[in-house]
Amino acid sequence: MLSIGIDIGSYSIKVAKVKSAYKGYELLHYSEHPLSQDPGKDNKIEIIEILRAIELTAGEDNYQIVAGVHQFEASLRRREFPFRERHKILKSLPFELEDDIPFSSDNAIFDAKITHYRGQTTYVLACACPKEHLMRMLAQFSDGNVHPNIVSIDGVAMANLFEEWREAPWEYPDGLQYLPEAAQTDLIINIGHRTTTAAVIKDGYLLDIRQIDWGGKDIADLIATRYNIHILEALKELRKKAFILINNEGATKEQVALSDLMKQAIDVLTQKLRLALLDMKNLHQIEYRQAILTGGVSQLRNLGPYLTQKIEVASNRLGQLDMLPQLNFGASPNNEISFVTAIGLALEGIKRPKNPPLNLLKEEFAQKNQEVKILWDKWDHTAKILVATFIIILIWSVMRDSFSSSNAEMAYDMMRTQAKKILGSRRPSEKEIKSYISEQEQKLKLKEMVEGLRGIQSSLDILKNISNFAPNKALGGLNVREFKANTQEISIVGEASRAEVVNQLRSELKKIAKSKQVQDIPSPQAITANYKSFGFTFKIERHADGD
Repeated sequence: MLSIGIDIGSYSIKVAKVKSAYKGYELLHYSEHPLSQDPGKDNKIEIIEILRAIELTAGEDNYQIVAGVHQFEASLRRREFPFRERHKILKSLPFELEDDIPFSSDNAIFDAKITHYRGQTTYVLACACPKEHLMRMLAQFSDGNVHPNIVSIDGVAMANLFEEWREAPWEYPDGLQYLPEAAQTDLIINIGHRTTTAAVIKDGYLLDIRQIDWGGKDIADLIATRYNIHILEALKELRKKAFILINNEGATKEQVALSDLMKQAIDVLTQKLRLALLDMKNLHQIEYRQAILTGGVSQLRNLGPYLTQKIEVASNRLGQLDMLPQLNFGASPNNEISFVTAIGLALEGIKRPKNPPLNLLKEEFAQKNQEVKILWDKWDHTAKILVATFIIILIWSVMRDSFSSSNAEMAYDMMRTQAKKILGSRRPSEKEIKSYISEQEQKLKLKEMVEGLRGIQSSLDILKNISNFAPNKALGGLNVREFKANTQEISIVGEASRAEVVNQLRSELKKIAKSKQVQDIPSPQAITANYKSFGFTFKIERHADGD
């Protein structure tokens, strides 16, 4: 399955595409789309335009889109439950967190990430997010024609790169003893443009996470104020020239001044970071083995050694990950280290049910509603046309039925009126009407028969017509002994004094015969001496008009 993580930050939008593999995942593609840092420009419109322009699926059919709400828009709390059933835990969250979250539980979405078990006790990282934040984020994605399948929390998702999320949550043996000493406890510090996230990874799971309101923009603001330059120029200086000097030997006055300015800005972070680390250390009885630096600001030269001095934990920029050996986050110049959150979000989309993703798309934001909305957005125009067509056909059918009924009633009334006039009855019965109709039909048939007989030639007419075509008497004698007219078939039997008379008669008969066909038929012996008998049959048109 293809999973696409979209991290909308304050400095840029980062997109990462990962594909699940046999023993992990494969990073297919990652891209960054910078946002304008001009205070006078509306980033909301720019974000929507970038989302519309991003090529997400690249022809894939089976994919997930994962987005993340910012850490400061949600509330995270650690909780323990005396049972292991996930559905029971999710039902209990609103009551467990009601007194600990700074907003109403009625207007929030809850979910939980199970970190580990101890016997029948479940330890979770509970999450509550106000619905208004979720609605605003989903509306922004919808305006950009992107519809997330999963909405997680960016800080929690970032920890996926360092967790054993492919396995079920860690299980400790039952007992009253504390968790083992934190020999494998690492600190992940993700320094972004506006905020910094500190996550504690212990034994391969996310133990706790904190957010600090400090980022690279604070350094840029200090540079802009000190050197009296625009914030955009200050950001360029921070990315290209900023550094921290471990010692000032051999450095110029300008280099020392810039380094001291960097230290002044970062000291604000270290002060807040020390308090957060101390709180988590006392809460969980842990010791930090190392701090791994991620995020765009982690590329500041000598930031790791300086943080090591300040927080007293060995700090180094992220180098390589076991699952992504092709990427060297520490040495690559392509800013890959800032993609950890986008990659972590993408990993949420390929998690398995035994260790499911943190997903805030619940209740009215559930994915089924999103799918219906996507389907409606795609086919709404066609659906409207179909509905309009159906309504028109329905109206036409009702009107047609009404017209037909009205016409039938009018025809019935007219027939009744005519029946009264014709039959002379105030209220004619059905038998009387049928008898009258039958009588009229018989009259009509007789009329048609008379009309048909009117144009038919009689036998005498036919015989007269044949006589007109008979040979001249000067040619020889001709006697007709027998004449028959059977419908259209005529037969003549007779005798002639000469053969020429017979042939002439045959030629003349062909002129009036149908299709000019005259056939010989047997004839009796001639009565008159020296005469020759003959017999002809042929067909003629009986109707005077030729029909």
